[in-house]
Amino acid sequence: MNRILLLLAVFLSACSVTAPPRDSGQWTTTVFDTSITWRWVAPGGLGPNWGYANSAPGGGSCVVDLDPALARDVLVRVAAHEAAHCFAGRYLISGFPRPDLGPYYNTPFEGYAQTYALAYLATCGESLAPLGWVDPRPALCASPPDPRSIRQPETL
Repeated sequence: MNRILLLLAVFLSACSVTAPPRDSGQWTTTVFDTSITWRWVAPGGLGPNWGYANSAPGGGSCVVDLDPALARDVLVRVAAHEAAHCFAGRYLISGFPRPDLGPYYNTPFEGYAQTYALAYLATCGESLAPLGWVDPRPALCASPPDPRSIRQPETL
């Protein structure tokens, strides 16, 4: 019986060694005590979405799927936006709506994430290095904005 359980454990752990094709481009970074696993998906794999984040309230890690074909011209903004969803989960940030940015951002989750992305671009520029990526473009900041410092603009 123990031998069968041992073989079963080896077999099941072997399943996690190879990634399915949609996750073949995958890496992990840690920013603000949040482990983010970034995954390229096949073009069109997220439907009309450029990116998608999965995190749990209070969790120390999350997964971000990015469609490199759709997000190509705005990758830094999309990555910062999705990272903000991870930070919101990690630090239980409830967020705020941003109807001034368009209907999609008129929810607390999306409004906060887009406000973070805009703050990231203003602080760090067009480099993904502050999010832990390998990026030859120089960053304008040593570290990205602290997600706990993002506030709703007073002009709303």
